[in-house]
Amino acid sequence: MSVDLKVLSELTKRMTDGEKVQPETEQEKLCFKLINDLDHVNGHVSGSITQKKYMRNEIWSLISYFGAPSWFITFSPADNMHPISLYFADTQETFSPELKPNDERYRLISQNPVAGARFFHFMVEMFIKHVLGVGQEHPGLYGKTAAYYGAVEQQGRLTLHLHMLLWILNSLSPQEIRDRIMDPNSDFQKKMVEYLESVHVGEFMTGTMDEVKEQVHENIKAEECQDPTQTLPDPPPEFTDCDCEKCESCENIANWWEIFKNTVDDLVLRSNVHQCRTSIPADEKKSKKERRGCINKHGNCKAQFPRQIFEETQVDPKTGALNFKKGEKWINTLTPIVTYLLRCNTDITSLLSGTAMPLLLMYLTMLQSLA
Repeated sequence: MSVDLKVLSELTKRMTDGEKVQPETEQEKLCFKLINDLDHVNGHVSGSITQKKYMRNEIWSLISYFGAPSWFITFSPADNMHPISLYFADTQETFSPELKPNDERYRLISQNPVAGARFFHFMVEMFIKHVLGVGQEHPGLYGKTAAYYGAVEQQGRLTLHLHMLLWILNSLSPQEIRDRIMDPNSDFQKKMVEYLESVHVGEFMTGTMDEVKEQVHENIKAEECQDPTQTLPDPPPEFTDCDCEKCESCENIANWWEIFKNTVDDLVLRSNVHQCRTSIPADEKKSKKERRGCINKHGNCKAQFPRQIFEETQVDPKTGALNFKKGEKWINTLTPIVTYLLRCNTDITSLLSGTAMPLLLMYLTMLQSLA
């Protein structure tokens, strides 16, 4: 109560204007002590400015130690569809993958938000353990994981999804990658393209979007057809060294891969295709902000759809920039195996440009206020 409010207001204005302020008078020192105390308390409050500052410091520390992250990963587990989530929300003691009617599923999840949080936590832990290979004897899907940093965002209907930065052990910096790609006497460019195309794609696996739509509609007519977003992934057959392509083992593996590709395409069609909308149906009780969709005032999609497509991965000979192969303009890039395992919307982006780092850092820490 002894703080001079006029001095505090003046200090606040100077710092808001970007001035670097050093306390000189006793009153200014007292104000700074109060600010430091508030800053300390705010560090324990989710979404506070101080906690965002701590998060940015943590990310910059990881960048300083490991270099630039290699991947930006997003996924949104569907709590109202996944059998594990509905098992957490229900009272049954025995797990059964057979789902209840749609209305009952929504009611179970809405009445038990803890189950949704448990499910999300379980899926993230399994992703980190099995897909990234953290703490395991096997490497991760993208390489040996050096570090990861994630932030949780709450969507409009209160479900959770994850945004994560991933560092790969012994990976090169964006500048080193650019220098090697630009070297005409090196085969690094070919190997880099092979690596990128092996772990993420920007198109369907079995055909164009129209072809996949037609196939999915045909499958829906079959009585035994199940929505893949409401099922668990089937493990592949036991691996063998045989490659004769004639024995039962080879046929089982070939059949599994065929089912895998069709399932991934079905999941991508249901979960990853973006559809622009100008607004939600008007309602007098809703504010203008609640009614707006993904189209901004200039008529452009805020999610930057449709995306530019490339028939093959291209390398700019002047800058070394990579234009990744992308056959569909209405879906983002994704990793088929991750889509198959998580059965939900995913977005996997390679971070070969250092200019994206500050934007991603600000985006990740801003999400903390929504989590």
